[in-house]
Amino acid sequence: MRSLLAGLLVALIIAGVALLIAGVGALGVAAIGLLLHHWFDLTQWQGTLVALAVALGLGYLVYKLSSQVPASRPWEEDLSDWDEDEDEDEEEFEAEEPPIVPWRRQRPVPGELPKDKPAPSAGATKRK
Repeated sequence: MRSLLAGLLVALIIAGVALLIAGVGALGVAAIGLLLHHWFDLTQWQGTLVALAVALGLGYLVYKLSSQVPASRPWEEDLSDWDEDEDEDEEEFEAEEPPIVPWRRQRPVPGELPKDKPAPSAGATKRK
């Protein structure tokens, strides 16, 4: 029972705050309508309607700009399917390894040094 009453109290507080904000907004629009009535040849009612239309238009514009989803660019691919495609590509890549060429077999492995060969003597000449 306490949680029900607490929930109702919170709902009443939220409704009261919303009504207060709406009342302040309505008085603001009416004040702008009064200002337009003094500046231009309009009745206060016409000025208030103009102010209300401008306020609604600005609100709609702010809503559209804030809720706009960024457009996907053609050079960016969809990353949601990237993990699924990655597994398939790895399997294909592992199955298609090229054969090792002979000159690569003779290269030393990192960490191993090649066997020392005797240095040619200084007096040795090339034979043609």
